[in-house]
Amino acid sequence: MAEQTPGEPNLQALLRQSLHPQRPQQQPMPAATPLRPPTSPAALPQTTHESAVPASTSEVAELRDAVSDDIVEADEQEPLADETARRERARSLVAERVAAWAVKRARSETPLTQVQVEALTQAVFDAIFHAGPLQKYLDDPNVENIAVLGDDVQVDYFNQPTVTVAPVAHSSEELIALINRLASMSGHRERRLSPSTPMVSFRLPDGARAEATIMTPVPFLGVRRHGRSHATLDLLQQWGTLSSAMATFLSALVDARMNILIAGDMGTGKTTLLGALGKEIGAEERVVTMETDRELFLDEHKGGAQFLAMEARESNGEIVNGTRVGQITLEDMFPHALRMLATRVIVGEVRGKEAIAMLEAMSAGGSGSMCTLHAAYPKLVLPRLVTLCRGLHREEVHELVGTGINFIVYIKQINQTRIGGRRHRFVSHILEVSPGEHGRPAVQEIFAPLGGEVRGVPHRVPGRIKELEELADFDRRWLTLPQYGGWSQPLDLVQRGRAA
Repeated sequence: MAEQTPGEPNLQALLRQSLHPQRPQQQPMPAATPLRPPTSPAALPQTTHESAVPASTSEVAELRDAVSDDIVEADEQEPLADETARRERARSLVAERVAAWAVKRARSETPLTQVQVEALTQAVFDAIFHAGPLQKYLDDPNVENIAVLGDDVQVDYFNQPTVTVAPVAHSSEELIALINRLASMSGHRERRLSPSTPMVSFRLPDGARAEATIMTPVPFLGVRRHGRSHATLDLLQQWGTLSSAMATFLSALVDARMNILIAGDMGTGKTTLLGALGKEIGAEERVVTMETDRELFLDEHKGGAQFLAMEARESNGEIVNGTRVGQITLEDMFPHALRMLATRVIVGEVRGKEAIAMLEAMSAGGSGSMCTLHAAYPKLVLPRLVTLCRGLHREEVHELVGTGINFIVYIKQINQTRIGGRRHRFVSHILEVSPGEHGRPAVQEIFAPLGGEVRGVPHRVPGRIKELEELADFDRRWLTLPQYGGWSQPLDLVQRGRAA
């Protein structure tokens, strides 16, 4: 690409748009008395307002069963083809049952207020069509995780400390029934929690990922929200995950068909970033996505590439000759995915032996492929790959990494919810990988923390800069001029200190 001067109009307009997006300016954090984090569940906020459901979980379950019978009878008498009409009729039937229940209760107790009646009506409706007592948390955009361990229910928030809330079931049997009903609603009827299948994974209709087990003393259900599947690189800049230079650089990596591995600890936003990069792929391409549980939903993105979404399938619990009947893993899908006329392959998360297939696909010409990997620190990414590639010598794994992976993007989280702050997620490192001497891949930092800045800033120009310039029209001044490589907003961290 021909050299330009910083003042040329085309680059100037691009930089102005990316470096100064239209969003509210953050105000500096005022000096405040240090906060003492909660030390016990009693210190956590509790929901005691009037809109709390005025019935026990068993009473809601009884109403749910009664209304379910009413719905079956109504469908037999007057079938409705339209699902919206069926739900409206069901809501009317719920209201009738709740009204009768409230009248009966009022004979011996304080009558319910209108707000309480509405709360109970919604709880019964959610128990039939949604996630029951969990639905109100799934409807809250600030909720990130829900952990149910028997009657101990904890909710993790994006912008406040974890809250212990009321139980969602009054017995282990009722909790298992709730889990199996959620799995059935999600289209995973073969995934049932039982003695033969004591661990199950499934997704909820809103895309949240659920994991349940009875291997613990009491049943456990963990729900991980993925409310940011609509994320784009522009939105990630607004959320503070990427700087303008990073977003431009990552977009260029996708355009230039570089193989990208996104790494980070649990819950840092790896899948969100992977989805945003997937939306950068051109409409002329066909991409296979492979996931254990659907989280990317790139096939629902309009206006971009054609996405062929493949999802692993668990066994029905039966084992014949040492093989789990019906089970299809990512490793099983890989050979087929490579023959599906795709231009790229995206793997939601590499967890096991499929790492070998992924690296082989990348090194054999699968340019533009992407995946995520769990690693607690940037330096643990390569050792983690060696661990996953069981059956190969370390030298063979190093050769595959050096020839397959082009760039590693590491995303980090700082969780300050316990001291009054929020969760901060940002890319701290972008590393270039290339074949090195003595069989070990060479790694150099393109973006990394510098000085007091914990977020990544440009360190050097990558060795593949010519490819980025020629294939993606990338301008290296994003990496060489300080005014373009920094972060437009400060990181609003809450300062820790001693409590008075």
